[in-house]
Amino acid sequence: NIQKIKIKKKQAQDMEPDLSKMIPLTSISSEKSKSVCIFGTGDFGRSLGWKMLQCGYSIVYGSRNPQASSLLPKGAEVLSHREAAQRASIVILAIHREHYEFLTELSDVLEGKVLVDVSNNLKINQYPESNAEYLAQLIPKAEVVKAFNTVSAW
Repeated sequence: NIQKIKIKKKQAQDMEPDLSKMIPLTSISSEKSKSVCIFGTGDFGRSLGWKMLQCGYSIVYGSRNPQASSLLPKGAEVLSHREAAQRASIVILAIHREHYEFLTELSDVLEGKVLVDVSNNLKINQYPESNAEYLAQLIPKAEVVKAFNTVSAW
């Protein structure tokens, strides 16, 4: 039984992709590719960035601690939230609503950008408004859309 458990554990580890070593499926041409910013370096942010890199997009992650971010897809950049947001017209928020408050400090940089809210609340009717509505209140000069919230990171 112990041997079977060890084998299953090894199989599970072998199936988990190491996103830091994955490369895009498309080659980057001399044309500048469209940059997309992703706030959040957790499972969903990493997986979405990896898939977008494979499609030829340039990905820049915004992180509160860029030096500590690891396991990100090869070819992606990691910068501060402000620096990352300045590089793209689309900012995907792969963070929980509880962490949205810092966005008000970036309202000047986020003005006119498309903010993609991918979050879900933990409970039904947890807040009086949806996360996307709340985000639109925080950053009124951005275009807020809801997407990917029913897609798994795996």
